[in-house]
Order: sequence, then structure tokens, then C-alpha cells
Amino acid sequence: MSITLLCLVKGNTLVNAFPIDIDKDQLVGHLKKVIKAEKQNNFADIDADKLKLWKVPIFDDHDQLRNLSLEDSDELLAINDIGDYWPTSPPKKHIHVLVSSPESTAISDEREERLRENFSNHYCIVEFEVVVHPKRKANKWTTNIEKASLVGLKDYIHKMYQPPALENNGAELNLMNYGKKYFPYNDQDLREMLRIFVSKNNLKFTMFIETPSKAFSDWSFPKVCQLYGLGESDDPSLSVFPPFTCEYKDLEEDSSRAILNHLIAELEARLKSIPINGNEASKSQYVCSYLVSGVNLYEGKFELRPEKNITGPNGHGPVDFAIDLLQTMKTVDVTEVKDEDIFKGIAQNAVQLESTLSNRKCKASEMEEDSLFVGKTFGIITDTKEWYFMECSLDDQNKLAFRLSKSVTVVYDSKNMGENVERVLGHIAWLLEEVQKSDSDS
Repeated sequence: MSITLLCLVKGNTLVNAFPIDIDKDQLVGHLKKVIKAEKQNNFADIDADKLKLWKVPIFDDHDQLRNLSLEDSDELLAINDIGDYWPTSPPKKHIHVLVSSPESTAISDEREERLRENFSNHYCIVEFEVVVHPKRKANKWTTNIEKASLVGLKDYIHKMYQPPALENNGAELNLMNYGKKYFPYNDQDLREMLRIFVSKNNLKFTMFIETPSKAFSDWSFPKVCQLYGLGESDDPSLSVFPPFTCEYKDLEEDSSRAILNHLIAELEARLKSIPINGNEASKSQYVCSYLVSGVNLYEGKFELRPEKNITGPNGHGPVDFAIDLLQTMKTVDVTEVKDEDIFKGIAQNAVQLESTLSNRKCKASEMEEDSLFVGKTFGIITDTKEWYFMECSLDDQNKLAFRLSKSVTVVYDSKNMGENVERVLGHIAWLLEEVQKSDSDS
């Protein structure tokens, strides 16, 4: 019988966990071979039998991982069957196996001893010249190479540059020293690499921040608030977002009134055939009508892109609707449709907006500057009845800033339906005017 074990290399975070499918009748030694093949970059110079595997009960809790002690955990012995440790199916959403390598991993024991001898006549306090990719002004980083840590290096980079990528819980640091890349998976690896740099008298290196983004749909409201530093509560509310005043454009021109009347008639026709209380696919039919009308108010200037794929520092995947400004082909609005959990929709939309900004290319003269983000973008979150509008921009310290409006309600099949629909379309029209101003400013 085959089972799936969720594994994690010691020193990594939960976002780096990986699944292994294996038969319960196979030996732990077989599991080691499969893990080595799966993580060949991590264990390139280590034989499979040298790997150490531990049975651990870790679920979605970073504190458990930080405070983990292997003294109370079972080491998996190579001669035992997998089924000896998991006679039944292992629990879901848990880390089952922690993988650790021998003490000396990044370099051989002989190389380690030679490097340590070279250090016998040197101080451990060293000043490095650090450049963070993409090219930024180099800064000095002074550290004790025998006590240097990945957390300390991340804190230094965050203090000097505030790169949004470091807000990702799974952000990894890669180092390049004179054309060669190094991948420190833990503090010991980092210290060994720094010793190598000093032994070669190469004290300048470039940092690359790698962020394993996840699907937009995987983000929850509390996790997004934690990611962007919105409030400190474990159970945050919408009040963590600063208020956004989404203005309203009067639809007074004859052409605008014609588009509005057509929208109301189309919505009334949909109410007769598509359940407005249905699933997201049903609700998307209604939302699409609003967005098409908004785009038609500015004929020839925008394009509506359903299911557009967007990738950014912290998320990736198709968005329900994107509106692109044709003059620049920038995505200026992203709409998220939810059938019930509006909080989750707001969370997803925040990550989508960050991703949208991150994909905007700087002008050639700005390529050496600190930010890849330009201008601002807007989001719409709705279940067709409640409408929220979000603004995402950069503050004066080059950090992401989000603002969220109060909800606007549409009551369908009521005498006020026409006024409600006009209100929503007026807000959409104002947003599309704003993005044209924002684009010309940037």
C-alpha cells in the first residue's frame, strides 16, 4: 500500500515541504534514496545512507518548527519498514519526516579542516561588501563569521533596502561571489561560505532573494495580514486596512446613460435565468456585465482579460478579471469574485495587486533604482451584492500600502436596484479615470 509522506529538510520553512510517495512495505533505506533523488541539489555530495530521517508531528505552526527538539523524536532506522512507523495512513496537513544531513555538508571534512587552519591567524570579525540584486548601491556588512546567521543577514538587508520579497515567509538568500553561486540552507552553510570568501580574499558578494510564491487561492486573510504587516492580531478584521475613499463618477452624458441602461437590462435578464446566489461561476456572469460596461465607458482605452495569469513575489495564478490599459498594456485593475468568504477574497486580491505592480517594468533610466514597482493599481472584490474597492501603491518609504473602501451594496429585484447598479458603475468609472492619471504621472 502506497502512502504519501510530507518531508522537510532541516533548517527550511514549511513552504519548502515536499511530498514523497512510497510503499509501506519498503525500507527506510529506500526512502532515503528517493529523498536524495528528489532533493539532489541539497544533497549532491552526500550518499543516501548518510541522510538522517526523523519522524516528527508538525502541522501548520511555525513556532513548532522553531522550537523543535529532535531528542524526543524517533530516528528512522534504515533496516525498518516504512509501515513500522506508519502502520496506518499518516495524518494530513502535517510534516511527517524531517531530513538532516551529516554535520559537514557544504564542504568535505578535509576542506573544512584546511579552512579552519587558515583562520587560525585571522580575526573572526569581517567586513563584507554586499550588493542586493537587482543592482543597488553596495553597503558594508560587518559580522562574526563564526556566528553569522541567515536571520541576521535578512535583518540587515531588510534594514538597508526594505525589499518586498523579504516579506515572504519562505524567502531564501542565494549568494554570488565572483561568478559562482552559493546556496546556504542553514546557518552552518552560511558560515562555511563566508569562510571560503575570506580564504580567497573575495569580500564582495551579491545577494539574490528567491521567493517561492504560492497560488493566490492558498492565501488566507490572517496570513496576508501577517505578510504585509497589517495589524498584530491573530484574528484580524477589515479594520486593519486604512480607509480608501473610492470616489464616484456621475454618468450624465447620453452615451454613459445608454451604457448604464443596457447594463441594468442585462442584469435583469440574467436574474431570470442565472441564480445570483449560485457559485462563483454564476456570480462571475453578473460581475462581467459590470466590468464590460465600465470598459465601454472609455471605448478603445481598456481591455477586459478574464482568467489572466499573473505571477508576483508572493503569488501566482489566474485572476478572475483583469483590466489592461491598452496604451501601455499595464494591468490597472484586478477583480476577485467570491461566492461566500469575502475576507479570503480581499486577501487574495491584495496579493494579486502586489503581483500586478511587481510586473510593471521600470523605464530604462530607472533600472538601477531601488524599486521595480511603478504607480498604483486598484482591485475590486465582490460577491455581486457587496462590492469593495482596494488601492495598492507605494508609500513614501517605498513600501507597499493598501487601502480598502467600505462596502457598496446592490439589492437586486428591488425598486432601488437601478440606483445601486449606477452607484457601482460610477465607482468603476472613477477608478478607470484614476489609473489613466496614475499612468501619465509615472
